[in-house]
Amino acid sequence: MTVQQLLTIATNKTQFQSLADYAEYGLRYLEFIKTHLQAVIVSQNEQNYRFFQYKKDGTFNVTRRINANLMLSFEEFEQI
Repeated sequence: MTVQQLLTIATNKTQFQSLADYAEYGLRYLEFIKTHLQAVIVSQNEQNYRFFQYKKDGTFNVTRRINANLMLSFEEFEQI
């Protein structure tokens, strides 16, 4: 899975018809970030906030802050 493939899915409203569709997309994203990130940056002021920096295929962009307390890891997600 590439950043472009994830973006294509995310921008197609027909891909999200049920709660299971959202969960499937979340799983795909967790699988992607497990191995395809340049860096995970931890906020100095608030340790629970993370910023993901993508590799070259994501043009080295950095995400907005993500509250790690609200996000499951890939392993945690698989157990649900």
